[in-house]
Amino acid sequence: MVPRGYVPMVLVGDDEGGSEERRIMVRVEMLKEPCMAAVLEMAAQQFGYGQRGVLRIPCGADRFQQMVGAECAAT
Repeated sequence: MVPRGYVPMVLVGDDEGGSEERRIMVRVEMLKEPCMAAVLEMAAQQFGYGQRGVLRIPCGADRFQQMVGAECAAT
């Protein structure tokens, strides 16, 4: 069950180029932050805009944390 105010996502891949999948929860408020634009664009390029179900993001957990953590901390 997804907690209220969160969006489930699946990180596809690992930081060594493997195919690991990791489920995460992202606060809805984060989706409006400019730092998420690159992450969502990456997902659109890899999987298209017509994804069904959980949003898939083509990167590992470490890379996701670097992209979102560093950029969102600066805003």
